[in-house]
Amino acid sequence: MAMSPCHRCGKHFVRVHRSVLEKCLWSDMYRCSGCKRKQGYFHRYLYSHYHFMFSRHSRCIRCGSEAVDRLKKRDKVDSFSQNPLALMQVLIGAPVNRCSPCRLQFFDWRKPREGASWSS
Repeated sequence: MAMSPCHRCGKHFVRVHRSVLEKCLWSDMYRCSGCKRKQGYFHRYLYSHYHFMFSRHSRCIRCGSEAVDRLKKRDKVDSFSQNPLALMQVLIGAPVNRCSPCRLQFFDWRKPREGASWSS
């Protein structure tokens, strides 16, 4: 992955080892060779879960896409999310949603975004 130069000093970033705590949050950690500032990248699953929890509209739990459609009933062919946040919503009667890009089904009360589409 090509890193952009540091915004503070303009030098390049070098990959460094992560601490145990940093491994839980960051997938990669880099340090600037000039000013020693650290920069990391979130794990992909944390990023998509963040979007799922704090979005105003329904988003996919797996990929974070807004290309979500509401289903009348669960489809037995496509995979179904085992995420505890989505499974808790079934207890309060949430409808089934389906992500078009990754074909994942999940429960969510929020409405899908109007006009959000996925182009293949």
